[in-house]
Amino acid sequence: MSRKLLSLVTSSVALTMILLSTANGGSISEGLMSKLEGGQKSDAILELPSIFGNVISSNPLLNMMSGFAKVNMMTSLLKQATSASQAPFMSVISSLGLAESATPFWISNDINLKNVDMESIQTLAALPGVFTLREPAVVKVNPVGPGSNVDSETLHRASRQTQAQWGVSKIQAPAVWTTMEANGTTLFMGTQAPQMDKDMELTLWARTIVGRSYGIGVAPDAKWIACRGLDNNGRGSESWLKSCGQWVLQQKPHVVSNSWGGGQGANWYNDVINAWRTAGIIPVFSIGNSGSQCRTANSPGDQLPGSLISVGSTKSDDTMSSFSSRGASSSGALKPEVSAPGDQIPSAYYTGTSDYVYLSGTSMAAPHVAGAVALMLSANPTWKYADVYNALTGQSDKPATNDLSCGKPSSSTYPNNAYGYGRINVKRALGL
Repeated sequence: MSRKLLSLVTSSVALTMILLSTANGGSISEGLMSKLEGGQKSDAILELPSIFGNVISSNPLLNMMSGFAKVNMMTSLLKQATSASQAPFMSVISSLGLAESATPFWISNDINLKNVDMESIQTLAALPGVFTLREPAVVKVNPVGPGSNVDSETLHRASRQTQAQWGVSKIQAPAVWTTMEANGTTLFMGTQAPQMDKDMELTLWARTIVGRSYGIGVAPDAKWIACRGLDNNGRGSESWLKSCGQWVLQQKPHVVSNSWGGGQGANWYNDVINAWRTAGIIPVFSIGNSGSQCRTANSPGDQLPGSLISVGSTKSDDTMSSFSSRGASSSGALKPEVSAPGDQIPSAYYTGTSDYVYLSGTSMAAPHVAGAVALMLSANPTWKYADVYNALTGQSDKPATNDLSCGKPSSSTYPNNAYGYGRINVKRALGL
């Protein structure tokens, strides 16, 4: 079988706003106003109407392009359109002495402002046009629950029969290893610490996808690179994650595995997701750890049905993890799309090169799906999002479940708002 470079990326947030409209200009969110009261300063986002759909859909040449040529053209078009849209605002921002700390984004039509005061915000709000000035979104990693340390002999015994740990074996990855390999680049968004050896979350996500020792990885022949979108405490700013989103687009990976989130119904990252999808990148998001109540699906995983794959967590006996967020989304859409092992998953730990630990969370489930997608694309390099989505959802395992208290969109047991279309099975998805 010919080898083709593959990519995966790892890398959340409702923004409820009450908008205060100025007479002839934009709107200021109540949250931002409250932060600026009493002479305080705050970061802010100047959010202009999205131009993504108009720019991309109005250029028929893009539909005939692929690969980096398409990404480069998309980037050029988006930069031109957002630069023109943002120019009047950047001029005023410069006159206010804020240009050096302002970050204009081209993947989404907005400008991040640092340390601004009420006077500057009111000056900007008075400009003509339709736009919003609001507080930036702040996100956090979907945390993994505390787990016990595990020694290498225990791991060796667990993997002796199948050459894989239980989650990797449960989704039938070893059966795929015998026929293909996933080679290439895996990118992860949402790393926490500046030094990789101190980065707990990156270590866990990366090893669940690409780990080789003791069968802890789904696609052990894949490779990865990272974009740091979160700080040492697992929190990230909107600006950091959009910067990562722009960079990811330009790398043209195949899969982006995101284990950050928070809040519900937030659409501020949708232009990034749409850009990835247009470029042929498959976004995978953990659905959050706010279960087991209904309608606890987290953003961005609760967004854009049919444009991303959100993932819930299952246990070794195929029951649903109690912490796994359930749907439906705030808009009523089925969530998550699929589920995967995420409860008591053995993985490498950041404390040492020989340290392993059992941990739980949808942040451990999403990498199982990302690794499965890597294997699927290795077997079928021409597959697109729809092919992967249809194979994963249509050929998933469907455990017997009574976890239907959150309702279901049809008279059948599946799909439902706990497992989605089922727990993934990469062997079945590939027809092996």
